[in-house]
Amino acid sequence: MENLLWILSTAGMLALLMLLALRALEELLGVRIDLSPLRAGKVPARLSPANWPWPAVFAVSLGVLWLGAWYGYKAMGWPGEGFLARMWVRFTEAGDAPHYLFIAENGYVSAGENVNNIVFYPLYPALVRLLGDLLGGRYALAGMLLSQSCCGFAGVVFWKLAKKDCPHPGAAMISYWLYPFGFFCLGVFTEGLFLLLTLTGLWAIREKKWLLAGAAGALCALTRAQGMLLLLPGIYCAWRDMRGRGGRFDARYLALLGPALGWGLYLGLNRAVCGDWFAFRYYESIAPWWQTPQWLGDTLSQQFSMGVQYPGLANWIYWPQMFLYFIAAALLMAGWKRRLDNAHILYGTAYLGMSYTASWLISGGRYMLGCAPVYLAVGSLKNRAVRALILVGEIASFFYYAACFMRGEAIM
Repeated sequence: MENLLWILSTAGMLALLMLLALRALEELLGVRIDLSPLRAGKVPARLSPANWPWPAVFAVSLGVLWLGAWYGYKAMGWPGEGFLARMWVRFTEAGDAPHYLFIAENGYVSAGENVNNIVFYPLYPALVRLLGDLLGGRYALAGMLLSQSCCGFAGVVFWKLAKKDCPHPGAAMISYWLYPFGFFCLGVFTEGLFLLLTLTGLWAIREKKWLLAGAAGALCALTRAQGMLLLLPGIYCAWRDMRGRGGRFDARYLALLGPALGWGLYLGLNRAVCGDWFAFRYYESIAPWWQTPQWLGDTLSQQFSMGVQYPGLANWIYWPQMFLYFIAAALLMAGWKRRLDNAHILYGTAYLGMSYTASWLISGGRYMLGCAPVYLAVGSLKNRAVRALILVGEIASFFYYAACFMRGEAIM
């Protein structure tokens, strides 16, 4: 079975790369292969999220996640602490949250047991520190407020992006809201900030707002490693725009190198704190993360092996990560067929590949929350029944994993 998963995952990634190359060739040669042309859908119904005012989108982007947390609390039948107390514990003490809070309060250190915090990118804890100081040293509260504010505004930016690029923006938005591991945006994690910066970057690139795209990309690369990937759709769209301008170069394209600048600043932080530009690679490779780069086929094979070996963790870590890879790859291919913009397919493919090249992957469900083109792909699907089936599956998974997380299961 491990060999079959290796073959299927490798074939899926190679197929996506070939589809990207074919679409780029279409644009280079000025031809069009209409396997299934993307047409504007019907005008969304009045109740569709696409027609809501932005404050309503902001509120629902947060409200859905709070509903999931509340359901998770009620479903577990916790006999002790109340809902808010339980939520506080889970969203400020689980997973990587204590690491971000330590950095916010103490900064990076060059010796001792916390030197491995260098693996965490600096923008989020720096913002938590700034807000926490304003709140009188309440850094955990600052982290939750920062994450949730960013989450709400990320929903608004996605709303703008979906209306521009999807024939069914309402379906895309519901898919985004109901991602099974979206509840991480409520706590002291980078997900809310990363989503806001990623979506702002993708929207700015599509709107040819090159300076904004570069700034968002630089900040995104200071938030998570995947932030560097905004280089790809930026350069691709600049190339496409330059062709439309008769080959004339616009100096503002240089701003699209912002992700490289952001990552360079992070490497500089490594050098300043640990004396090594790539210190983070060493600390990622040892306990407690044990992550080194490997081919994604090996990662998927490993996921199956770990799921069989550790059935108690399989439902919360290994099976979801394994299935998410193939679901995301299939949706990106479907989005390509429905002529979702190639910049989105490019970013989604690169994001999927990078997220699954880590050995001993244990946070894949959380990482894939940031693969925004997958939600856009749902909104590009033509078959209404298929869209409905995907959304029903998301709803069930969303409430199930919210309950598991609130119960204290090892969802990271």
